[in-house]
Amino acid sequence: MTKKPANPNAKAALNQMKLEIANELGVPSNNMYGSNKSAYENGVLGGRVGGQMSKRLVEMGQEQLIKQYNSKNR
Repeated sequence: MTKKPANPNAKAALNQMKLEIANELGVPSNNMYGSNKSAYENGVLGGRVGGQMSKRLVEMGQEQLIKQYNSKNR
């Protein structure tokens, strides 16, 4: 599995989503890249933010599929 986005233009949008989710979870943006934290703390933090990003991306994909399905069945 690759870490590259399917669409290279999506990188900025994914970074924006990451910052928004981190803000909602109370993670200070100046510590997003973990220079002041241990590897364990970064792993826990990254898991929380990454998990929420995955959840929201799946929800967005489901919404798009529902819209496509509904538009074809009208």
